[in-house]
Amino acid sequence: MKASSFRLRIGRGPLVIIGLFLIMIFTLGYRYFQEMKELHLQVQTEAQLLSTQAIAKVLHERSDLFFYSSELDSEWIEKSSLNVFHLRAPITLNGDKDDWGITDDFFHRYSQDSALYAEDSRFSQPLAFNLLLGERAKSLYGFVAVEDSKLLFRDPLKYRRLDNSDHIRLILKKNGLPQRYVLVAAQPGEMTAFEVHEDWRHAVTGEPEYQIKAFLKPTKKGYQVEFQLPYDWVGFEHRLVVMAADVNDSYFRQVETVIGTLPTQWSGELNQLIILSYPLQKILAGLERLESTRICVVDRYRRVRTVTPSMTQTVNLCDKNNEKSKRLIDSALAGASQVVTYQRKNEQGIMSTVIASAEPVFLKEEIIGAVLLEKDSQDILTHQRKTLDRLAYVIIAVVMGIFLFIVRLSFRILRLSSELNSVINSEGRLVKTDIQSEKEARDDLGDLSRGATELLGRLGRYTHFLETIPRTLRHEILNPVNAISLGLQQLETSPEKVTEIVKKTKRSILQLELIVSRLTEAAHIEEALATDVIATIDLAYLLGDYVENIRELHPAVQFNYSDSSREVLIQGNDLRFVQLLDKIKDNAINHLSPNGSIDIVLGCEAGWVSVTISNDGPLVSDSVLKALFTGIIPRQNAAVNSPHLGIGLYIAYHIIQSHRGHINVTNRLDGSGVSVVLTLPAA
Repeated sequence: MKASSFRLRIGRGPLVIIGLFLIMIFTLGYRYFQEMKELHLQVQTEAQLLSTQAIAKVLHERSDLFFYSSELDSEWIEKSSLNVFHLRAPITLNGDKDDWGITDDFFHRYSQDSALYAEDSRFSQPLAFNLLLGERAKSLYGFVAVEDSKLLFRDPLKYRRLDNSDHIRLILKKNGLPQRYVLVAAQPGEMTAFEVHEDWRHAVTGEPEYQIKAFLKPTKKGYQVEFQLPYDWVGFEHRLVVMAADVNDSYFRQVETVIGTLPTQWSGELNQLIILSYPLQKILAGLERLESTRICVVDRYRRVRTVTPSMTQTVNLCDKNNEKSKRLIDSALAGASQVVTYQRKNEQGIMSTVIASAEPVFLKEEIIGAVLLEKDSQDILTHQRKTLDRLAYVIIAVVMGIFLFIVRLSFRILRLSSELNSVINSEGRLVKTDIQSEKEARDDLGDLSRGATELLGRLGRYTHFLETIPRTLRHEILNPVNAISLGLQQLETSPEKVTEIVKKTKRSILQLELIVSRLTEAAHIEEALATDVIATIDLAYLLGDYVENIRELHPAVQFNYSDSSREVLIQGNDLRFVQLLDKIKDNAINHLSPNGSIDIVLGCEAGWVSVTISNDGPLVSDSVLKALFTGIIPRQNAAVNSPHLGIGLYIAYHIIQSHRGHINVTNRLDGSGVSVVLTLPAA
């Protein structure tokens, strides 16, 4: 146990070293990628600031690209501005914004703090609305989502006034003069627009304004209104006010709340519509191809002049509600360049590093706007993370592969070792010659297992030979010894028969010499085969010549030979092959029935050569068939002048093995005798 434990500890050493080496590689690789990440972010930050400065420099002295006035109140311009988005697709007036292609993040929201009139200052019935404006094909579109606890429609048969139901109010400058319009509905669907007086109660002409189209759709929270009017109605100043009026009492029908897009202190003014600058968009159009890069240009009033990519598709970095964007804009409008990095979740919910920079735009010495540039370094970091993941996966796979390989190899070695240890019992006797562990494996362990099986097989045959030879020799040697002893006794009693007795004694001595010779041949057959010279021989010619010789040697035995009309070539030793044929022939003669014959047939098929030698005679039992090639198989009725040790087939087996062939002994199907089939590869 101590030795095994020591070997096990030695086996753990390489595993620990390999594990530490792989961990070191992973750690160094991780630190390398972290340093590369920091270096990349630093380089990208500097490059982005330079890019922002370059864009700002292009816009310097371009007052035509910015809305700029030194006479207007900056706070009023900032709070009154309404963004008008370009609509990419045609709009269907149905009360839904699905075809606008703009996210809800770009709604302007107005609630209690934007109330222009409230009958009940406590707002028992709160009113609020979200506004979105867009332009397409010389038309201005509006989408108003009103939150109203009670929707009251107009009853034109009972009430002529236009302010006795929930309605939308519009004020715009048409031809330089303010004009008022109300959008009313008697039921869900299309609304009617009227131009009204300043008190919002009665129509100016009494006729609807058909150039203004609108649609009302009730919702769970209130209602949604979608309207369209000619874009040139907002005038060259681009001014418009949108209001929502709420009526809750169906009997008195008095306006209780009015909420507008301008607070009370600026109720006499109109909102400034901010149309994205198309010249700016053209200048920045080429930068839209840069993936994960966003550019925003604002004027000195913090109004968005252009955004790349379209600000209708994603939350833009110019959002005034974004604290980071607000700080960047404040810094740029104060005349200072700034660049920041921060973490943010992307659309897939993955944290990514964002680099944002801002640069002021000058008109002479005065700041007229700012350029903001934001880039998501997710592409580089994603590549880094993928590389790191691949490194981790490779290391884990290598570690697991090595671990599994070592475990499996150890298990296979232990299993093979255990089976090898069990082939010999405690008494030192061989109890097993066939190793099953790793027998079918196609690697070194498989070769070792098959080699051990072959070695044990040879050892088993030799052991069996040694175990069976004493009793066989006892039987075979006693016959000539008894004959010699009998002859000596006869010499004492019958001296006149000395010649006959000497003749029998010499024959017995020759039998003893023959036994010793055959034993010596069997004991050294493997050593002799190892020194044989292998050459190409014509088996058809060899068999023909061999049959002629044995016919002369055994004239009393009938040999039938079916020869081949062509060459049959094999690789082997002709003398050793003749010895092989002699052993099989002698065995066939010993078991030949009276008046029987021996048939020899040569065949060749599919690269293999077969020689079949069959004789008429008794059949071989199954128990003897299994042990024919293992050693000595004695015959009980062997003639005295012909000792039979049963080692002929043992020698034949080793000779055919040295020729890379096979030998098989079977009983004939008709029960008339036994067949021996030799199979060898053709040359």
